[in-house]
Amino acid sequence: MASSAPTRFTLFLPLALLLFGMTAVSGYGQAGRTTPAPAPPQAQPDARQKELEREAAVNLSIARKSIQDDAFYNARVTLNVWKISALEAGTFDPKIYEELRKQLFDKSVRENLRCIEASIARRDAVNANQCLRIYQLHSQEIGSFDARKFEDLKSRVADIRRKERQR
Repeated sequence: MASSAPTRFTLFLPLALLLFGMTAVSGYGQAGRTTPAPAPPQAQPDARQKELEREAAVNLSIARKSIQDDAFYNARVTLNVWKISALEAGTFDPKIYEELRKQLFDKSVRENLRCIEASIARRDAVNANQCLRIYQLHSQEIGSFDARKFEDLKSRVADIRRKERQR
Protein backbone atom coordinates (compact mmCIF):
# COMPACT_ATOMS: atom_id res chain seq x y z
CA MET A 1 0.00 0.00 0.00
CA ALA A 2 1.50 3.32 -1.06
CA SER A 3 1.26 6.42 1.12
CA SER A 4 0.27 9.69 -0.37
CA ALA A 5 2.70 12.60 -0.36
CA PRO A 6 0.82 14.59 2.35
CA THR A 7 0.78 11.55 4.67
CA ARG A 8 4.52 10.96 4.24
CA PHE A 9 5.13 14.64 4.86
CA THR A 10 3.21 14.58 8.16
CA LEU A 11 5.00 11.41 9.24
CA PHE A 12 8.50 12.64 8.51
CA LEU A 13 8.10 16.27 9.58
CA PRO A 14 8.33 15.53 13.34
CA LEU A 15 11.39 13.33 12.72
CA ALA A 16 13.09 16.03 10.71
CA LEU A 17 12.35 18.66 13.36
CA LEU A 18 13.69 16.37 16.08
CA LEU A 19 16.95 15.78 14.21
CA PHE A 20 17.31 19.49 13.48
CA GLY A 21 16.72 20.30 17.15
CA MET A 22 19.34 17.80 18.27
CA THR A 23 21.98 19.21 15.97
CA ALA A 24 21.18 22.77 17.05
CA VAL A 25 21.42 21.89 20.75
CA SER A 26 24.65 19.93 20.40
CA GLY A 27 26.21 22.73 18.36
CA TYR A 28 27.09 20.37 15.55
CA GLY A 29 28.09 22.27 12.46
CA GLN A 30 28.34 25.70 14.11
CA ALA A 31 31.03 27.88 12.64
CA GLY A 32 33.35 29.66 15.07
CA ARG A 33 32.38 27.48 18.00
CA THR A 34 34.53 28.16 21.05
CA THR A 35 35.42 25.80 23.85
CA PRO A 36 34.96 26.89 27.44
CA ALA A 37 38.02 28.31 29.14
CA PRO A 38 39.73 25.70 31.31
CA ALA A 39 39.91 26.31 35.05
CA PRO A 40 43.27 26.97 36.65
CA PRO A 41 45.08 23.62 36.79
CA GLN A 42 45.56 23.26 40.58
CA ALA A 43 42.61 25.15 42.09
CA GLN A 44 39.87 22.70 41.10
CA PRO A 45 41.59 19.38 42.00
CA ASP A 46 42.73 20.72 45.39
CA ALA A 47 39.24 21.90 46.27
CA ARG A 48 37.75 18.61 45.10
CA GLN A 49 40.32 16.65 47.12
CA LYS A 50 39.57 18.65 50.27
CA GLU A 51 35.85 18.06 49.73
CA LEU A 52 36.43 14.31 49.35
CA GLU A 53 38.55 14.22 52.51
CA ARG A 54 35.92 16.16 54.45
CA GLU A 55 33.18 13.77 53.25
CA ALA A 56 35.28 10.79 54.28
CA ALA A 57 35.85 12.27 57.75
CA VAL A 58 32.13 12.97 58.18
CA ASN A 59 31.24 9.45 56.98
CA LEU A 60 33.73 7.96 59.44
CA SER A 61 32.07 9.85 62.28
CA ILE A 62 28.63 8.70 61.11
CA ALA A 63 29.84 5.08 60.86
CA ARG A 64 31.22 5.14 64.42
CA LYS A 65 27.98 6.58 65.77
CA SER A 66 25.90 4.12 63.76
CA ILE A 67 27.86 1.14 65.07
CA GLN A 68 27.03 2.25 68.61
CA ASP A 69 23.39 3.17 68.07
CA ASP A 70 21.90 1.45 65.03
CA ALA A 71 20.95 -2.08 64.03
CA PHE A 72 23.50 -4.29 62.30
CA TYR A 73 22.59 -3.71 58.66
CA ASN A 74 22.22 0.06 59.00
CA ALA A 75 25.62 0.24 60.67
CA ARG A 76 27.13 -2.04 58.03
CA VAL A 77 25.87 0.26 55.28
CA THR A 78 27.35 3.35 56.96
CA LEU A 79 30.66 1.52 57.38
CA ASN A 80 30.70 0.66 53.68
CA VAL A 81 29.77 4.23 52.74
CA TRP A 82 32.77 5.46 54.75
CA LYS A 83 35.02 2.87 53.10
CA ILE A 84 34.00 3.96 49.60
CA SER A 85 34.35 7.67 50.35
CA ALA A 86 37.72 7.15 52.07
CA LEU A 87 39.00 5.12 49.10
CA GLU A 88 37.87 7.88 46.77
CA ALA A 89 39.61 10.51 48.91
CA GLY A 90 42.73 8.37 49.29
CA THR A 91 42.45 8.35 53.10
CA PHE A 92 41.28 4.76 53.63
CA ASP A 93 42.96 3.01 56.56
CA PRO A 94 42.42 -0.78 56.58
CA LYS A 95 43.24 -0.96 60.31
CA ILE A 96 40.42 1.45 61.17
CA TYR A 97 38.07 -0.45 58.87
CA GLU A 98 38.88 -3.80 60.49
CA GLU A 99 38.56 -2.31 63.97
CA LEU A 100 35.12 -0.86 63.20
CA ARG A 101 34.03 -4.03 61.43
CA LYS A 102 35.04 -6.11 64.45
CA GLN A 103 33.14 -3.74 66.77
CA LEU A 104 30.07 -4.11 64.58
CA PHE A 105 30.20 -7.91 64.53
CA ASP A 106 30.99 -8.09 68.27
CA LYS A 107 27.92 -5.99 68.97
CA SER A 108 25.82 -8.25 66.76
CA VAL A 109 27.11 -11.38 68.53
CA ARG A 110 26.23 -9.89 71.94
CA GLU A 111 22.78 -8.82 70.77
CA ASN A 112 22.04 -12.22 69.27
CA LEU A 113 23.13 -14.02 72.42
CA ARG A 114 20.68 -11.83 74.36
CA CYS A 115 18.02 -12.57 71.74
CA ILE A 116 18.59 -16.32 72.11
CA GLU A 117 18.30 -16.17 75.90
CA ALA A 118 15.17 -14.01 75.76
CA SER A 119 13.58 -16.28 73.14
CA ILE A 120 14.35 -19.39 75.17
CA ALA A 121 12.78 -17.73 78.21
CA ARG A 122 9.64 -16.98 76.15
CA ARG A 123 9.70 -20.51 74.70
CA ASP A 124 9.94 -19.05 71.16
CA ALA A 125 11.94 -21.66 69.26
CA VAL A 126 11.61 -20.00 65.85
CA ASN A 127 13.06 -16.67 66.97
CA ALA A 128 15.71 -18.37 69.12
CA ASN A 129 16.84 -20.47 66.15
CA GLN A 130 17.03 -17.41 63.88
CA CYS A 131 19.15 -15.55 66.44
CA LEU A 132 21.29 -18.67 66.88
CA ARG A 133 22.05 -18.81 63.15
CA ILE A 134 22.96 -15.12 63.04
CA TYR A 135 25.15 -15.61 66.11
CA GLN A 136 26.91 -18.48 64.34
CA LEU A 137 27.52 -16.54 61.12
CA HIS A 138 28.69 -13.32 62.74
CA SER A 139 30.94 -14.99 65.30
CA GLN A 140 32.55 -17.09 62.55
CA GLU A 141 33.05 -13.93 60.49
CA ILE A 142 35.27 -12.37 63.15
CA GLY A 143 36.82 -15.61 64.42
CA SER A 144 35.14 -15.71 67.83
CA PHE A 145 32.92 -18.73 67.23
CA ASP A 146 32.67 -21.03 70.24
CA ALA A 147 31.47 -24.45 69.08
CA ARG A 148 30.76 -25.66 72.63
CA LYS A 149 28.59 -22.62 73.41
CA PHE A 150 26.81 -22.98 70.05
CA GLU A 151 25.99 -26.66 70.68
CA ASP A 152 24.73 -25.84 74.18
CA LEU A 153 22.44 -23.12 72.84
CA LYS A 154 21.32 -25.33 69.97
CA SER A 155 20.31 -28.12 72.36
CA ARG A 156 18.41 -25.64 74.55
CA VAL A 157 16.46 -24.46 71.50
CA ALA A 158 15.83 -28.09 70.49
CA ASP A 159 14.47 -28.75 74.02
CA ILE A 160 11.81 -26.11 73.42
CA ARG A 161 10.70 -27.91 70.26
CA ARG A 162 10.69 -31.32 71.96
CA LYS A 163 8.55 -30.03 74.82
CA GLU A 164 6.14 -28.41 72.34
CA ARG A 165 5.72 -31.72 70.48
CA GLN A 166 5.01 -33.58 73.74
CA ARG A 167 2.07 -31.35 74.54
